[in-house]
Amino acid sequence: MSELVAIAVVTSLSSARKAFSLYPAVHPEHSGALDSLVAAVATATGAGPCTLNLHLGRLYHESQVLANDAPGMRSMADAFESHRIESMTFNPGFTRTDATTLLEVLALKPSADLDVGLALEDRGVFGVVVQRLVEPDAAEAEEREEQRGRDRAMYLRLVTALRRINTQLGPAGSPSLGDTAVVVENLMARFMEDSAAVLGLATMRDASEADLFHCVNTLIYALTIGVGLEIPEEGLTALGVCALLHDIGKVAFNRDDPGQEERVRLQHPRVGAEILARMPEVDQAAMLVAFEHHFRPDGTGWPEMEPNYIAHPYSRIVSIADRYDRLTTSAPEAGGLTPDRAIVQLLREATADLDRTFARVFVREMGAFPVGCMVRLSDQSVGVVSAPGEDPLQPHVRLVYGPDGLTLATKTGTDLAGSELSIIEVVHPDDLRETVSDHL
Repeated sequence: MSELVAIAVVTSLSSARKAFSLYPAVHPEHSGALDSLVAAVATATGAGPCTLNLHLGRLYHESQVLANDAPGMRSMADAFESHRIESMTFNPGFTRTDATTLLEVLALKPSADLDVGLALEDRGVFGVVVQRLVEPDAAEAEEREEQRGRDRAMYLRLVTALRRINTQLGPAGSPSLGDTAVVVENLMARFMEDSAAVLGLATMRDASEADLFHCVNTLIYALTIGVGLEIPEEGLTALGVCALLHDIGKVAFNRDDPGQEERVRLQHPRVGAEILARMPEVDQAAMLVAFEHHFRPDGTGWPEMEPNYIAHPYSRIVSIADRYDRLTTSAPEAGGLTPDRAIVQLLREATADLDRTFARVFVREMGAFPVGCMVRLSDQSVGVVSAPGEDPLQPHVRLVYGPDGLTLATKTGTDLAGSELSIIEVVHPDDLRETVSDHL
């Protein structure tokens, strides 16, 4: 059935609703509108049932979105939404009595108790079948929100642990790792359970403690590579601690003094290694990562090294994680790139600046549209990528704006692999004044 035939059904249904409310049953306009509706449905159901679906405020026939500017389209989409109708199927043999009863039910005041489908069945109408739009299960939604709160609390515990270590530092201080390794293990366990949820945490930012948040995000991205490389759990914990402490040398400098910026950049690796040497419970790998994370495969980087020096694998992993977080941070000294562009930039830098093998593993794990990408879909709705899909071009998206550009009261998830929608562009969240982490 063509799109035009489906549109004719919607238009005639809208006209019939209007005539039903304005004219008595004996009026020619009332009778003519009913006849037009029955005729339109007869044409549409000549080869079988005709189903209209509501999705994100738009009416569809099968996978075809119907033109929003067609007569009556907007009013019928609103009627579907207000009456909680997900789909309306017209069957062959749809009669004038069916049409009249359908219009009577649609004229009822929408309420939580009104089920249009059941109301039609109770009245003996089977020429049209209506499926109710089911609300997301409240208990499941509450559990998701509670889990989100637990995840964020775990993230902030790592920020607190770093803050405590930094406070303990001094010219001769001996900071303690405390239970930091345990929190890293908990984060790693959560990553193995739901990597997308943990990657969503890495979109969190705080300008007042940018260095601390950067270190936790670097830890999350390093775990992404580690899991992709199938590093055993014990090794993942060690990698996580190394990533978390990689920039610890910066605490020895006055970050509020712009005049120290170059000094911080060049000296923080050596200072960090010296600080970690005073922490006996820290693995030696952490000192190496702090010292080496700005070494490059082509022999350049800082601090200076002897020719043909090969950095520790953890250092090369952390370099990639560190770089990706910097590229996706909107700050004067950072890249401010959208996640998809940051992935492309990493591939450009692979070999000369970053380890090629590890960079490719990271890109494979993150996908073409990494978690945190704000995207516009083909129906003009906008959402945030919340999880990768089996097809790298069809991730899961949590919708933020509807096709009409209005903020959605309830954030719903869409799996593009099971949808007729597709990504048409990536939107920078700054352009919409949005904070991505608020939606993940």
